[in-house]
Amino acid sequence: MLINFLNSWEERMNVAMDFTEQLPKEWDDWITTNIMRGISKEVIIQTLKDNNFSDTQIQIALKKGLNRDTNESIQNIRKLPNNLKEWVGLNLLQGVSKDNIAQVLLQQGYTHAEVLLELETASKSPYLKAGLKPTKILNKREWLLQTCDDLARLDPGYNQKIDVIDTPAFETFIRDYYSKHKPVVLKNGINHWPALKKWSPQYFADTLGEVEVQIQFNRESDILFERNSNKHRKSMRMAEFVDMIENHGDSNDYYMTANNTQQNVDAIKPAFEDIGDFGDGYRKLTDDPSFSTYFWMGPKGVFTPLHHDLTNNMLVQVYGTKKVTLIPAWQVPWLYNDLHVYSEVDFPNFDLKKHPLMQHVTPVEVNIEAGDALFIPIGWWHCVNGLEKSISISFTNFNAPNNYSASFMEAQG
Repeated sequence: MLINFLNSWEERMNVAMDFTEQLPKEWDDWITTNIMRGISKEVIIQTLKDNNFSDTQIQIALKKGLNRDTNESIQNIRKLPNNLKEWVGLNLLQGVSKDNIAQVLLQQGYTHAEVLLELETASKSPYLKAGLKPTKILNKREWLLQTCDDLARLDPGYNQKIDVIDTPAFETFIRDYYSKHKPVVLKNGINHWPALKKWSPQYFADTLGEVEVQIQFNRESDILFERNSNKHRKSMRMAEFVDMIENHGDSNDYYMTANNTQQNVDAIKPAFEDIGDFGDGYRKLTDDPSFSTYFWMGPKGVFTPLHHDLTNNMLVQVYGTKKVTLIPAWQVPWLYNDLHVYSEVDFPNFDLKKHPLMQHVTPVEVNIEAGDALFIPIGWWHCVNGLEKSISISFTNFNAPNNYSASFMEAQG
């Protein structure tokens, strides 16, 4: 009886000692990872001693590390594919905990040993460490944008409506809007354009019906039609395109957009003789009336998804009506900007469960009719709905600095 009691007491004491002599979890993981890598026991022991762990702690930890992966030999450990490695690296840079990352990988069928080895390798990578500094700089800039947006909301009228004014002197426009990064609807800026009285889809069929033009086509088959615009180019006679606009009802399936301007500039250049300066002195004019001018024509129902531009733009409505929804540029931290100038959010039909940051966004809508122009400052997010058959011109050749797309491309390398 006494012997049995003493043996039982000794076992309990060993368990208690094992518990008190355990290494911190990160060192347990480090041991297991290095065992899987094939690092010699002597090297592991020496490293632990150099970090002032006791012989008892080292013995217990080594036993645990060896037992943990008895059935997970090095030869059977799978490596993550590159897309998952990128995902792991991105999440580590964003400060997501290793436990949360591991949970996702385990749910995808990877073993504890595989996950542990991958996380240990990634977190110790000098490439990851090199990415931490620019990530912190980016996080600081996003914090600053968020803070500016928070402070702007102290104004009860913040982004509640867009100013609508008669086209002022160019110097006034620069002072009150262009330099302040503030959108505005300008009226009566193109009253002198012959296009305002002449242009309609039928006018283009009558005057340029036989010329071949390029349009965006079959857009409704592709949710990413704007990103994939090169795949949706189609050539046809102008008269054929106008017939679709006039007789095929509401649609977003076909649209002549700025993406087609370069290919269409020669075909529709005669029509550009009907436009000119905006207001008095807004544009840098050349002998080529199509310079820095972009052409849009389509049926009721066309839609340009949420994006921002790399220049300041003036969107001039020559025929029909469009609705433009705008979101301030400094709200970019909330907008899931996943590629170039685009958002991954299906705006305005987004799901807050999938994109919860969108709750912070404050969109504002404005309609522009024939003769109106909307100044869209660089970086302001916007989407556009065609409320009627419409023709629009946009231009970027202001008599003011606006070559920011070039500096953006340089910054992107």
